[in-house]
Amino acid sequence: MKAAFLSLVFLAGGIFSTAVAQVPQGTQLRQHPSMTFYRDTTGGKRLDFVITGSSVTNLNAQKVLVNQFELKSYHNGDPKRIQIIAQAPQCEVDVSNSVASDKGPLQVFTPTTNLFVEGVGFLFTQSNHFLIISNQVETRVVKSLLRSSLLAVPRTNGADAGQVLKIFADHGWFDLNSNVVDYAGNVHMIDPQLDMTSDLLTIQFTTNGAVESILARQNVVLTTTNNGRATGATGFYYVTNGNEMMQLTTDATWRNGDEEAKANEFTYDSTRHLLTGIDHVRVRWPNAEPNPPGRAANSTGLLASTNGFRKLFADFATLQFPPSNGPVQSMSARGNVIIVNQADQSRAMADQAVYEKVTDRVELTGHPVWWDDDMEVKAEVLSAELGGKTYHARTNARFKMRTGGVAANQPAAAPGHSTNQWLLISSDDMEYQTNQAIFYKNVKTRLVENDRLQDTLNCDLLPVNLTNNQVESAFARGNVHGETAPDASGLIKTITCERLDAYRSIQTGLMKTIVADTNVVIEEKGTSPGAPCNQLAADTVTAQFSAVTNQIEQAVAGPNVVLDQLKAGRNIHATAEHAVYIPGTNDQIKLTGTPLAHTDNYVITDSDFMIWHPKSNSFQAFGRYKIVPIKAAAGQKSK
Repeated sequence: MKAAFLSLVFLAGGIFSTAVAQVPQGTQLRQHPSMTFYRDTTGGKRLDFVITGSSVTNLNAQKVLVNQFELKSYHNGDPKRIQIIAQAPQCEVDVSNSVASDKGPLQVFTPTTNLFVEGVGFLFTQSNHFLIISNQVETRVVKSLLRSSLLAVPRTNGADAGQVLKIFADHGWFDLNSNVVDYAGNVHMIDPQLDMTSDLLTIQFTTNGAVESILARQNVVLTTTNNGRATGATGFYYVTNGNEMMQLTTDATWRNGDEEAKANEFTYDSTRHLLTGIDHVRVRWPNAEPNPPGRAANSTGLLASTNGFRKLFADFATLQFPPSNGPVQSMSARGNVIIVNQADQSRAMADQAVYEKVTDRVELTGHPVWWDDDMEVKAEVLSAELGGKTYHARTNARFKMRTGGVAANQPAAAPGHSTNQWLLISSDDMEYQTNQAIFYKNVKTRLVENDRLQDTLNCDLLPVNLTNNQVESAFARGNVHGETAPDASGLIKTITCERLDAYRSIQTGLMKTIVADTNVVIEEKGTSPGAPCNQLAADTVTAQFSAVTNQIEQAVAGPNVVLDQLKAGRNIHATAEHAVYIPGTNDQIKLTGTPLAHTDNYVITDSDFMIWHPKSNSFQAFGRYKIVPIKAAAGQKSK
């Protein structure tokens, strides 16, 4: 483009040197004039450009008029390689001031028209090589030339082959010495990938005529092919590494329907359809599903899929657009990332976040944490496939959930049931889908009430079913070990087994049933020296709880039941195929299936069944039983 406008300089110089001031005004000097201009080089004179016209007329002592003029410039003096062609119906030249101007149109273009500039009303000053096009300025550039010299042969391959960049404006100023073009007034730049308007626009060319950058200023509005619309105080267009970039600065904003992004600065890569926000980035987009069922699916996800919007805040974020119309395809963010869901007020924080639209999946890394008023999740990696309501916590998962409250529409917590209970679960990994959380490997569960540890449970695998943000059932598998905090009398209860199933009432928040299976050992032991100790071993133990008191109403064990008690220095050992425990004032255990009882004083066998009263340490045998006294050893008294 520079060569084109420099040609106008040579044109003016030639006219100035050949003008004849003495010819009377209005006299036609020559029909079909032709002027050839050369330039001096180290290799001698070379052809520079040729001017032709229909006639040259002397207007007055200082001015001449060239009619139907045409200028052709040549590459390296080769008359077969035309660089630029400039045409105008006429050109008025002020010889004394070295100024050329006209109120009519001007056109400048290459032989292949891969560059075309036109306007109405122009003025050229030879002293500073400055060209002004006053009105209706239009510039058209084949996009392939943006990455190479505007005078080179255009490429015919590539994604942008044949695509044209258009710039319209009210006025244009061309500084040929500085390789700068300024547009002003209703500036409109149209690109196959974007559409931009502004009050002012500046194009900087390289020394070989290629576009180096485009700077838009004041009221910049950028519209992309996917119907997104971005605004900013200034816009800067440039080409780097083969990609076309548009930079918007100062409170930049982008919108596409319900999607919106804001930042102190945006960079749009039209080649790859990427919008990058820098500094105080804020992104808003709608939730994927308009009407999801229930709150439980919302409250356990990193980003719940419900009505309303999700909002992302970060230091830096990149949005991937589709080539054609449509919402954002993906998004990545880093630096102080915060994600908020308006629907359930859940929040997430991390160092980095990646979102994929097609799967509605988000992944958080770098100290990620998700929480709402009732739940918190931490891990090395947090991710969610929101369309399928699947959530993952990978590596060092930490899960915290309020579990002491009662379900919705319940008047109050049940007697003895705290509303300030939290369930804390740690594991290697966690997965949640459709109201079920599954904890994998090295599972450690803690129940905390009023900041005091109550119960613990460790295992290899723990699926937990949730309803209305409450635990409804849990299934511990592999190396199960549970333990309670000391009660008022200082007793601690422990259980070990391979499988443990627990069922809880959502309505009351109380336990319903616990089933332990495979190598079950239940122990109750005091913490003080000499405290009593009770132990039950069986293949399976099932406990039923009261819906009022949350105490055990009945427990059934079997087969292969083994009971041991150490109390007040006395040992009791009993075995049976089955045992049924009924608590109460006279709590008792019924033993059936070849029961046997062994105390320090006697052994009972061959009964139909036995009743053991643990509080009094006494047995009742029924049927044709045998009882054999045990003699005390020499020197010992019978107990």
